[in-house]
Amino acid sequence: MDMKKKHVNEIFFLRSIACLSIVLLHSIAWGTEHIRHLSKLPEFLLMILDSVNVFLYYGTPAFIFITAFILGYSYEGKEIAFKPFMLKRVKFILIPYLCMAVLYALPFLLISLEQFTLKVFLNAVIGDFHAYFVLIIFQFYFLFILFKKWFDSRSPSLVIAGSLIINIIYLSIFNFTDPINVWYSEYIWERFYWIPFPGWIFYYSLAYYTGRHYQAMITTISKYKNLILAAPIITSISLLSLYHSEVIIIHSSKRVDILLHTISIIALVIYIGIKLKKIPSVLMLISKYSYGIYLLHTLYMAALILFFALTSINLGVFTIIILFFGSIICSIYTIYILNLFSFGKYIVGNVNVNQQSTVKTSKSNVNMRGVT
Repeated sequence: MDMKKKHVNEIFFLRSIACLSIVLLHSIAWGTEHIRHLSKLPEFLLMILDSVNVFLYYGTPAFIFITAFILGYSYEGKEIAFKPFMLKRVKFILIPYLCMAVLYALPFLLISLEQFTLKVFLNAVIGDFHAYFVLIIFQFYFLFILFKKWFDSRSPSLVIAGSLIINIIYLSIFNFTDPINVWYSEYIWERFYWIPFPGWIFYYSLAYYTGRHYQAMITTISKYKNLILAAPIITSISLLSLYHSEVIIIHSSKRVDILLHTISIIALVIYIGIKLKKIPSVLMLISKYSYGIYLLHTLYMAALILFFALTSINLGVFTIIILFFGSIICSIYTIYILNLFSFGKYIVGNVNVNQQSTVKTSKSNVNMRGVT
């Protein structure tokens, strides 16, 4: 095995871009809603902002991809020790998620204790808030443990193709059909179908095998440079055409047409990451704090929106910019302060604030800070 160590620029870069994309997506959504309450926005501007939002839906699937990529890369040829594997992820990923499930339910205390308790349950158990992504990756952790040997013994092409078919069928059911007559069917069709793993299995399979065959991925991306550069343009046009023509009206990343769009964006970002000699320090910082930013950013967006509402401040489209930078800066500062205390990592995730995170590309040991 090649034990040489170096930074995996592509993963740092992809994680930071995915994180920034999610924050920008929410900034546009929250900011536009606030602005429309105060003044009328031109229709063309609303359409542009809406289109940018749809384009950015690759953010959450990209985090699924990163998670599976790291599993495939770092555990190639290795046995999994269930207890330490899960304990680390429960401590630094699941427990912070549960803390956020309670934190984001606190406004419901203004209604009643019963409503607060119900909201905590919905947040924690079925992912009824923006951090639902954590429940998805934990399903893949268990699948990884249970079926790693099966995945490793099968043809990557067949598994990836099969996963794509399953993913398309699953999303098509909820994209193109009406709720059936069962309990809570409207909620299932509107939101809960986001949680089960079949809605994300293609990203996992592709990323897992990409991680296991890392050098082959680098060679392939470099070889098909022109396709890598052209694909995001093609998939973006297709995505926006289907959205604005109302063929698929769903306003989320759980759309059939987002599958290839996400992969095309990921491939482009990885290609750029390969070409970069050094990742800009600000992106390294974003990558390092990405999980905490993911958990906290909407909290600070809500605080900023409340401040604007109470003071009747109308900054127009600049509201979006303030939400974007304000939520990121406040989240990073909060994560940094909390991680100075021993309990902080159990609230916002584990970040070593005393030294820069390192990434080893040794196939026997990969240590990537963040959601892995």
